[in-house]
Amino acid sequence: MVEPTASTTVTKGMFNINVYRARPVLVVDGSHSYRLMSAYVSPRLLAKAAGVNVYPEDDYTTGIVTNIVQDQAIGEKVTVIRAKPFTVHVDGETRDLRTQAKTVGAALSSAGIALGPKDTVSTPVTAPLTPDAQLTVTRVTQAVVTLTQSLPYSTQTVNNPNVLEGQTTVTTAGANGQKVATYLVHYTNGVATSQDLLNVNSVTSPTTQVVSVGTEVLFEGSVMYWRPQVLAAAAQWGVDPNTMLSIMECESNGNAADVSTFVIDGQHPTGLFQYLPTTWTAAGGTMSDIFDGSTQIQITAKKISEDGTGAWACQ
Repeated sequence: MVEPTASTTVTKGMFNINVYRARPVLVVDGSHSYRLMSAYVSPRLLAKAAGVNVYPEDDYTTGIVTNIVQDQAIGEKVTVIRAKPFTVHVDGETRDLRTQAKTVGAALSSAGIALGPKDTVSTPVTAPLTPDAQLTVTRVTQAVVTLTQSLPYSTQTVNNPNVLEGQTTVTTAGANGQKVATYLVHYTNGVATSQDLLNVNSVTSPTTQVVSVGTEVLFEGSVMYWRPQVLAAAAQWGVDPNTMLSIMECESNGNAADVSTFVIDGQHPTGLFQYLPTTWTAAGGTMSDIFDGSTQIQITAKKISEDGTGAWACQ
């Protein structure tokens, strides 16, 4: 090897040329031996010059060939000390590594993988490192954490016989409680796996929600059964719904099928508002719907809006 290169132009004045003489070198890589002539000094460069694929973690020994017969060579001897390949699964990554370390723990340390006091390794750290070993590091940590937890409120149902069935009212609004506590949380590879209660800092009890549920069942023979329809008809025709309900209660007590025993002009008062058949048809009804409570309510609301309540003595 010549330094500078042989193609370098010689300048004027003082000019140094270094010549490095090649020498015989024997490179040993396990069971393979390579003989070459080289001017390199570095063992790594000598191994590469022999065509050996080397890694940064590989090591070397150098010396002189002492057993010419056995090695079938003379000159310098370079022996490649191979680093052991191994794989580590750690912190969500898979790392393919090489090392000269003898044990699992030393191999992890040489790779810059620090172990926490509670971390675990799939192979004991004191075990010898075998080539192509597969190692898994499980990170185990702890932390003291203060958590605020919501305590859901419960709902209590109270039956109310004075309210219509299906109607509900919240008499006491519910409110969630709250617990503030300190835990020792255990994490495995960054995921919380369990927790130990250390202290309960404060507790606010939830407020039970109380709901009143109506249970009164209205049958067709009651005034209250017809009340929603009376309210709607009265609003439509601009009359007082309480007046209509009072007349209904007095005349039939809410029984749409009621036929009075009284006879007026040979006719019996009929239905919710006790119409005589002739009065009913004159108001726009028919004999086929005189017993229909909804129709009586509509016609009565219209009649009261036009003529007042004078037609009913019972109010």
